Amino acid sequence: MRKKPVPDFRSWHWNGQSILPHAGGVPLNDRGFRYGQHLFESIAIRNNKALLAREHLALLTDAAKRNSFPFTRILSSALWRFLESVSLSDGMLRIYLTAGEGAPASIIRAAGYYLTWEPVHFPTDAQLEKGFRLTVLTKPFLGDAWGEKSGNYAVHLKALADARSNGGDEGIVLDAKGYALSCAMGNLLVWMRAKHGIALCTPPVSRGARSGSVLGWVKKSVPVMERDLRPADLRKALAMAVTNSRLGVMPIASLNGISLRDPTLSRTLSHSYLEYHGLLRRS
Repeated sequence: MRKKPVPDFRSWHWNGQSILPHAGGVPLNDRGFRYGQHLFESIAIRNNKALLAREHLALLTDAAKRNSFPFTRILSSALWRFLESVSLSDGMLRIYLTAGEGAPASIIRAAGYYLTWEPVHFPTDAQLEKGFRLTVLTKPFLGDAWGEKSGNYAVHLKALADARSNGGDEGIVLDAKGYALSCAMGNLLVWMRAKHGIALCTPPVSRGARSGSVLGWVKKSVPVMERDLRPADLRKALAMAVTNSRLGVMPIASLNGISLRDPTLSRTLSHSYLEYHGLLRRS
């Protein structure tokens, strides 16, 4: 028998009572479309399981509160039931909260709630072993909302494009004072020598780094120190990794073209993340 083709895109919406398949798009008068006024979370679906679903919903709930988006317990419960019950092939499921109709800067009263799924490429074992090339971007981010996952994502995309034009797979974004915020599309992990051994560090959330779900998993799994990191500190790193929902824990092979000293540190953590989710391939 021929296998059914895997769809390349699926979508749903919340109608106030339940989550239903969605055949249309976002209305053109929705401020999520008009001004990029929306929030989102991206959840990896692998082996028919939504990875770190509870953590993603917690981050989305917090973001909704910070930005005054209506986000009821009924909706949160419905999303959780949906994530537990839906059957999807490997890909990325994204949850969007839009500002709905309204004048600029007016109160959000009737938000829009949408979900989409699409197949994506997840890193292979060989790609994780090879690792990413990382570069420190020279142009700093001058705003104050780098870590918010919103529709205003142009600066993140520009940072990623700049990193690739400089021969990197990802780029480290600095703030106006020259401290690392994160990578263009993920959180940054840095292994540094310390007085009592090796310390795993990440830029502080208070400086503007995002609170990613994979980073949250790392913090629960191993000790992680939040600390300010300048380019001079990064050049002393033993190992580095970038984390996001699609990449998981991606080891870094080189920084600005120079190989890192001990890539086994990041590879071990990447292996642990896959093992936690039952994604290791058994020989």
